[in-house]
Amino acid sequence: MKNSSHPGAGLRYGMTYRLPALPTRSPLALHPEFTATAPRVLAWLRPHLVDYFGESEQDSPITDRYLRQDLHRWGALCMPHTRPDRFFAQQLWMNAAALLDDAFSAPWLREQPARDLLARQLCAAVEAAPGGATPLARLLSDVHALLLPDSGSLRQRLIDVGKTVVIDNANQNTVEEFDDLDAYLGSSRRVNAYGFWILALAEWALGIDLDGLASQDPLVHKACTLAIDHWVLVNDLYSFAKEIEEGEKINAVWVLLGQGAPLQEALDAIAARAVATEERFIATRDRVATGPLRHRDDVARFLVEVGHMISGNLRHARESSRYHGDGRRIDDDLAGNTSAEHRTLHRIGTVHEPLVD
Repeated sequence: MKNSSHPGAGLRYGMTYRLPALPTRSPLALHPEFTATAPRVLAWLRPHLVDYFGESEQDSPITDRYLRQDLHRWGALCMPHTRPDRFFAQQLWMNAAALLDDAFSAPWLREQPARDLLARQLCAAVEAAPGGATPLARLLSDVHALLLPDSGSLRQRLIDVGKTVVIDNANQNTVEEFDDLDAYLGSSRRVNAYGFWILALAEWALGIDLDGLASQDPLVHKACTLAIDHWVLVNDLYSFAKEIEEGEKINAVWVLLGQGAPLQEALDAIAARAVATEERFIATRDRVATGPLRHRDDVARFLVEVGHMISGNLRHARESSRYHGDGRRIDDDLAGNTSAEHRTLHRIGTVHEPLVD
């Protein structure tokens, strides 16, 4: 029987659990210009975030907390071969996209009319329309003005898929709609996890245009879908504690808990699914490399980057204060963890509902 209670029901702060081992075979890399570019990225973002959070330059603790998440590092890990002349804009996009995701979790956006209004504003911003009505719309618009190509199919795909992500986030499903992980992953989760938007961005970042091949070729599309599924599963394992505080309605952990699985059993099942999904991705990518597209250098470069997205997303999930709270430090340089980690469920504070200092 399905459990229709609030996400997180039955979980209590102070509970202990094991975060399962999440090894990866995909190589880890970091864009060589990350360290040098990061201060410039932070300086560009700060006034936009201060405006968004309603703070002042002199007193901006929420902005500071947001920036400590190092969300631009996700892009440096997941698209390490971004063209140097596009890397700065890519780093800004990562922060704008994450803030968009956070915005729909804000406590003042529980009601659908408010969500719909924000969605309309952000859809206009995705087209780089100037003079956004809100600080978030202006931030996204300014980033896209730097990023979008002047013309061509890739420009339109970036706009179209960006709007799709915005609208889907405004109209999220709830866990009660899914019977199992297959139904969950096969729903719009791949969209609202930014999967197809990020893949289009990767083409732009590499300076290639596959002209829809990633969705049209069955094997390339399968490889991309498997990679997105891996991101989703990893994200859900690391973010579920944060999402309890936000009242988020969509997470693989909630799906399995809703089917009656104990917490540890749910976490173990999701981790096993993630590891198996990466293996399927590698096998599919190898089939592309020996198939009819084997002479396409642009396809090969694209799929190399998709592999880095698997390892980079996993590394960022392990290290970011977004999922662990301030003060998170890890000593190794691995993408994944090779053994289970013991955790205690506790409040970490979120951007919109931070803990008292």
